Amino acid sequence: MRSITRRDFLKLGAASTALLAVESQLSPIARAVELVDGGRSVNRTSGLPRSFLPSTCTQCPAGCGIIGYVEESRLVKIGGNTKHISNGSSLCARGQAGINALYDPDRILVPLKRTGTRGENASWKPISWDAAYAEIADHMSSIRANPSQFVYLTDDLENDGLGRRFAHAFGSANALGAAGVYDANKRVATRLTWGAAGDMPDVANSKYILVFGANPLESHPQFVGFAQRLINGMQNNQAKLVVFDTRLNNTSARANEFYYVNPGTFALVALSMANVIMQEGLYNRNFVEQWTNVSPQQLAQSLAQYTPERAQAETGVPAAVIRRIASEFASTFPATTVSDSMISNHVNGTQTERAVMLLNILTGNIDNRGGLCLPRQYNVADAQPAPPAPAPSGLAQPANLPLASLQAVAESLPLLKDRQKYPVGVLMTRGFNPVYSNPDNAAVADTLKDETIIPYHVAVSPFMTETAALADIILPETTYLEDWNIEVRPSPEQVPFVALRQPVVPPLESSKSFFDISTDLAKRVGGGMEQYFAFKSVEDYLKARIASVSGLAAAGGLDYLKQHGVWYDPKSKPNYGSFAAGGFATPSGKLEVASARISGLGFPAMPAYEPITAFTNLEEKDLVLTIFDTAIQTDAKTANCMWLDEIQHNNPLWINPDTASKLGIKDGDKVKILRSNKTNAEAKERSVETTALLSDGLHPKVVALANGCGHTGYGSIAQGEQTPKDKIEKVLQNPNTELVWWGEKDGIGVNAKQIVPKAVDPIGGGQAWGDVVVNVAKI
Repeated sequence: MRSITRRDFLKLGAASTALLAVESQLSPIARAVELVDGGRSVNRTSGLPRSFLPSTCTQCPAGCGIIGYVEESRLVKIGGNTKHISNGSSLCARGQAGINALYDPDRILVPLKRTGTRGENASWKPISWDAAYAEIADHMSSIRANPSQFVYLTDDLENDGLGRRFAHAFGSANALGAAGVYDANKRVATRLTWGAAGDMPDVANSKYILVFGANPLESHPQFVGFAQRLINGMQNNQAKLVVFDTRLNNTSARANEFYYVNPGTFALVALSMANVIMQEGLYNRNFVEQWTNVSPQQLAQSLAQYTPERAQAETGVPAAVIRRIASEFASTFPATTVSDSMISNHVNGTQTERAVMLLNILTGNIDNRGGLCLPRQYNVADAQPAPPAPAPSGLAQPANLPLASLQAVAESLPLLKDRQKYPVGVLMTRGFNPVYSNPDNAAVADTLKDETIIPYHVAVSPFMTETAALADIILPETTYLEDWNIEVRPSPEQVPFVALRQPVVPPLESSKSFFDISTDLAKRVGGGMEQYFAFKSVEDYLKARIASVSGLAAAGGLDYLKQHGVWYDPKSKPNYGSFAAGGFATPSGKLEVASARISGLGFPAMPAYEPITAFTNLEEKDLVLTIFDTAIQTDAKTANCMWLDEIQHNNPLWINPDTASKLGIKDGDKVKILRSNKTNAEAKERSVETTALLSDGLHPKVVALANGCGHTGYGSIAQGEQTPKDKIEKVLQNPNTELVWWGEKDGIGVNAKQIVPKAVDPIGGGQAWGDVVVNVAKI
């Protein structure tokens, strides 16, 4: 048993008060997942008593409900919250490995100030919070007359209300999120079609499920909850699962039917099916006529060009298969589609998503039980008084992307090089790591190193990420396991909920929550912004945020959330067909199959297929690079989690054996991946090197690399390095870090994004990750 300092004892006392106050409320949760002795959760090995608190995981976008189990003020286990409507008692490996992030031996626990030049020669010295605040406030005050020179860059702007509030209170519209790097094209496509960003296929109640380029059993925005419901649909409803993809994955391996598709041609598959449905009279005439802004005649005319024979020639999917599956899909009710960023991360991605969505529209499977449903979530308002939103800026809303209102950060960051048009005085980054996650990330690093472009950079981060390493000051933020927030996500159960993220342990050493950081900075900068951070405590701020949620106050408000972790109206049921009462949130009130906003930009108003130029006339040596997500690593979020890194610490290049044979490549060979000149843009780096992994589960013209590996920052775990015992004991961290074995043996993989040039869909503004043509050669 380790020794406990007086500071630890005081923290333990404060935490235990909160823990014991809710323990009786959570005993059913503990009984479901832990050994219970006399009504108390205990350690199965030592018999030590455990206390527990509910919270919300942020290791991936799903926002699952969790329970943190604590012994002697130390978090020892994370489990699922049985009361959470999304994931229940289930929790993936990433959620359980959150302990590794909390106790990362390289975690930043005091403010750091850079000495020397930004980049490789930088070194860091600890400073006090007071000195850090004073310096940052001075820099922000110096640009007070030009508030747009403050740029705030975050990972998930929709769930970062404090960050947006801070920027707006300062007077800057330049609060930028990372949607343009992730899923902007899908969200723009759905918003243009039915007025809401995103969707939620009701797979648990469906009888026929078409999957286009998605892998929901391994990677989905509502990962565990959605995967559970997909399996329920397949087992309980005997739902037929048909998958179209370029790679055999965990979902397609369990499908009833799986078909390889030539990369970038998913829209043509969907549109040819839609054509069959129209030509054979299998569409839902009443629904189309009442709820779309086009006639059946217009649809038939627009779709006539997309014949199954044309699709077979360009996609590789047999025409007979297209006809049969289209007929089965239209004749089976209810049915739905599942798609994700894999098909929309192309320059034709927005139209591809609209083409897939059209299959649901034609068959009337829109917002019905078992169909493609609107995303249902509470709109948690900002706490009042809220700062007024400044007029949109050219960074948050690039002029060349008028429909991409979801912060096309892949497009925005390069704009900063234009100092005359987009001058920056202070950049604050939080939770997002563009030096790893953005396309052409070496160029992003060059931008952040250049003090004529970014004169002052504040990184709010618990870890020394690749981006934080290029800051002037690093403020040690708490991890999600020590922090507060109101969390809302689209509900896979179709019933909206409000969840709470609350500390399961006190903040380590001098790390601070972003509520404390933003409040203290706002007071120091002053000029009126402090009035928007005048809450007595973070709990008062959260109470103000949930005040508008009907029913939650009557249930107990924040106190209820602290006890249970989540609230939803127990009397509510899925409100299928909600559009019938007031229409869709579009200009016409209908499903806008024909989009005037798209045609106004010079693109086809109807869902259309546009071949990707880079993929035409591919030579035998030319291959298309796919970067795919796994169930282990979440882009740049989890690289310092030792349990995850031991499972996925490197990423060999998947390559079809026939393709490899023609190139003289054998399994395990060292290979170079070189960006081809057919890729219509440039990145600073042209090649990366890794090893080959031969797999029959891959399209012969595609090579694939897993995301989340190849870090140059993020500390010793991400680098596959053991932590010396003296350092472990000094910071009281996880002694198992001395067991890291894979760094020298297997390596830490590569980050393929460095050879991917910036190229966005001109409609949705999302990065075209899948448009890169490469050549592969044995080294």
